[in-house]
Amino acid sequence: MRILLAMVTIYLGCLPFGYSQVAVNEDGSAAAGSAMLDVKSTSKGFLPPRMTSAQRDAISSPATGLIIYNTDFKGLNFYNGTIWTTLPGTFVCGLSEVTDQDGNTYETISIGDQCWMKSNLNTGTRINTGTEPSDNGTIEKYCYANSTDNCSTYGALYAWDEAMQYVKTPGARGICPNGWHIPSDDEFETLQNALGGSSSAGGAMKETGYDHWGSPNTGATNSSGFTALGSGWILGSSGSQSSLQLKETTNFWSSSWSDYGSGTADLLELSYDNADADLYGRDLEFTDAMSVRCIRDAD
Repeated sequence: MRILLAMVTIYLGCLPFGYSQVAVNEDGSAAAGSAMLDVKSTSKGFLPPRMTSAQRDAISSPATGLIIYNTDFKGLNFYNGTIWTTLPGTFVCGLSEVTDQDGNTYETISIGDQCWMKSNLNTGTRINTGTEPSDNGTIEKYCYANSTDNCSTYGALYAWDEAMQYVKTPGARGICPNGWHIPSDDEFETLQNALGGSSSAGGAMKETGYDHWGSPNTGATNSSGFTALGSGWILGSSGSQSSLQLKETTNFWSSSWSDYGSGTADLLELSYDNADADLYGRDLEFTDAMSVRCIRDAD
């Protein structure tokens, strides 16, 4: 093959200026009429440049469509004109994105052995606070203070039954995209442990600064890349609801029933004034609405 490529190089040097089609093969056939480069072989493959993520990111002004083999992720990457991503059909956590049923895309982040969405879920049809969701085949969401801008920034808020799509199975897919699910207590505990335990995990998960958290945003480093925002929550009761604590707290539903009593489900809470990530139970007799952060199914 090296001799063949050398012959092609010599051949190209003899071609008239402006000739643009190249055939690389062993049978002497011409390039297909629609191809600039036509490589044909039944015994050898095409080998793109191999490099680490750091080497890839050092490429100056990558062209849209540029392809490399990433030796860190062990997969093909291509530049889509904005970011480096993976070829369709290839999933690499931390590089690939995931799409919900409405076509919204979410970046992903690898933490320990887990793969998480990098932002809160925002799928479904918005309903006003004070309106209870129902098992009607339509995903129904709340936006903090009924503001779609808040949904765009912080993600949507969901009642637990709606998030779970009216099943009570830990690890259920619920409203997450196919291949993803609502995290269980065990999975939240694994996340806490990977980030140093419950007393410090919140700081490692919170976005830094005060754009989406109130001061003092204690312990926030976002060292995990989880990028939790102070999305607040909705306190529900029969016939009325109120939005609470934007930029002060965020609560992520667990798919597990609580150990604290029947009729309760667990959630993971982060706060602006400490570095904790606390797992606790919430009474479900009210239609409280919290954030949902999906986790990828185990391979």
